[in-house]
Amino acid sequence: MRRKKLVLAALAASMVFSATGCSAITTARTVGAILSGVEASRTEASAKTERKESHRKECDRKQTLMVYMVGSDLESQIGAATHDLQEMALSGYDPDELNVVVCAGGASKWWNTSVQGDELSMYIMEDEDIVPVYEMKGENMVDPDTLTEFINEAKEEYPADSYSLLLWNHGGGAVMGYGVDENHNNEMLSVAQLGKAVESSDVCDDGKFEWIGFDACMMGMIEVADALKDSADYMIASEEVEAQDGWNYSALGELTDKGAYDGEEAGEIITESFGRYYDENYHYVPDYTLSCVDLSKVGDVTEAITDFAKKADGALVKGDYSKIAKARDNTKAFGGTGKSSLYDYIDLGCFSKQIEDIYPDEAENIEDAVENCVVHNVTNISRASGISVYFPYENIGSMDKMVESYEGNFNDEYTSFINDFAERLHGEDDTEWKVIESEPAKSGESSTGYSVKLTEDEVQNFAKGYSSIWEKNANDEKGESYIFWIDSMNTSLDDNGNLSTDFDGKIFYLTDESGAKIPVYAIQKESSDDYSEYVTSVMKGDLGDEDIHNIDIHIRVDKDHPTGVITGMYRQVSGNNLSYPDKKVDQLGDGDHINVTYFARNIKFDDNGSVEPFDTWEVSSFIGASIDITGELGVNFEKPELEHDFLGLFNIRDTKGKNHYTNYIDIHTDGKKSNGETVYQEAFS
Repeated sequence: MRRKKLVLAALAASMVFSATGCSAITTARTVGAILSGVEASRTEASAKTERKESHRKECDRKQTLMVYMVGSDLESQIGAATHDLQEMALSGYDPDELNVVVCAGGASKWWNTSVQGDELSMYIMEDEDIVPVYEMKGENMVDPDTLTEFINEAKEEYPADSYSLLLWNHGGGAVMGYGVDENHNNEMLSVAQLGKAVESSDVCDDGKFEWIGFDACMMGMIEVADALKDSADYMIASEEVEAQDGWNYSALGELTDKGAYDGEEAGEIITESFGRYYDENYHYVPDYTLSCVDLSKVGDVTEAITDFAKKADGALVKGDYSKIAKARDNTKAFGGTGKSSLYDYIDLGCFSKQIEDIYPDEAENIEDAVENCVVHNVTNISRASGISVYFPYENIGSMDKMVESYEGNFNDEYTSFINDFAERLHGEDDTEWKVIESEPAKSGESSTGYSVKLTEDEVQNFAKGYSSIWEKNANDEKGESYIFWIDSMNTSLDDNGNLSTDFDGKIFYLTDESGAKIPVYAIQKESSDDYSEYVTSVMKGDLGDEDIHNIDIHIRVDKDHPTGVITGMYRQVSGNNLSYPDKKVDQLGDGDHINVTYFARNIKFDDNGSVEPFDTWEVSSFIGASIDITGELGVNFEKPELEHDFLGLFNIRDTKGKNHYTNYIDIHTDGKKSNGETVYQEAFS
């Protein structure tokens, strides 16, 4: 969904695919013959040297922007790097003020003939083209020496009053690092390696970069900022997964128009243009964040985190584990395209709010330090302060590997704390959860309200409660199967240990312009004062297709969208497999075929009638609907028209990450008189 490239629509007539059948594109020079064959560039080395020398004579500029573009699958599969090179070339920046120097490689093939895919080269952008000027000695773009070599050569050949560095590609944050070289086993640079590669460059021998930016996912972290604090004045990066469109490079023109070569001024323009682009060009607006942090203030943030880590680490053995875990559970997390965060990166500002009651001084210090450090922050979500940190909690399956990979990427005190926290998280249960034997009771004035009472020990180790709504599967002749409709965080735990909820009868329906209305399950993944976010999934493609795959659909409910709005579609991540996030936004629209799977289970009961653990329930899911979408896909959060009989349970997550289901209670919701139809039967009868 490269919507930003609509600016190039008028030029489409000049584009043709190469005769090789690969992804190379050719266009007229007026497009930026970034898309033209640069045959002259593939001549003898002496000719390259002459071109290189001719460029050196013209290099008196306000700033040299170094673009380290690791193409990876983003280029080989969808041409994302080529499109961004186009956008830079057409941004209207003043080449008499700004040098744009590019190191491009790391992809198995390129969608243009200007980049020499068979060798790693440095290019200068001129006349809406990129021209090769230096053949790199290094071949692997995630070798620290290759990055250092590029910076040194760019500085030598294109000296300027100041320097900035843009790192383009996949990002995996503090645990995984930056950059995926498709030609070298998809290796990545660790944060520590990245920091050393930049710090050892000639730019940092003489001074600092004005700014270092990441057009890459989830690099807006304190660990990354700490690694770069001595190498640049400012860092521009995202806390969240970036959509494949990434940065809005039309901002380059604004930078030179306003003479914004200072890192803070550039950061304001780049972040504002980023947010503006997504708000104005996306129908399904994804969660986005982009912040500019003052690297001279990073030490204060690190010191505040270290003080917290020392105090909390000592308190873990004194019984504070559950208090800290609850705070962590309620903190905004990033990198989750499903129902939870695969990466366990949390917002520091939000976390400071969650620990106010247990560590007030440390919380205040973290909050103040973050506010002083983040100078610009553009986002469409609440509780995103502009900088995050790794805190293991949700991804238990990959936790050992992640904690091991994290070693050496931040200071010893915080690393020691998260190691000790993870050890407690993996430890034995602290509580015997007797609530699983409890049957919820009617509560409140509403006929759809219900509650259970937790013991004092259960309250202490309670992290989060979901109202879980199911319905008998009428297609099951044995009457043992139940269809799942919604897990909602609309629960409250009072001072007496009463966990209560009130089901309003609403579930989610997918809709299109033909009038189709298909009920789907949904799991609430986030709740805040401003909005609630849910995720559901469908299968895209015809059964039997080679490329059939599951798509997670993100839905937001807020005051402006009380019936819900789709905010993003992402190819589903399976299990806890740790990999860099996929920036490629999926889409569903007119003509696409989808299959809706109804999540169903045979709920198991023991001899006493208590619900057994969820993992013992037998799978009875089924594909219940297959449609071709007409027009735009939409969503409605509403009550079914008919009256229905549901089952209400509580799904309780404890501070060790385990889930406990209570017994169920029968819930009747009002509506038109029915003959006992289920929601599924009502929709498809």
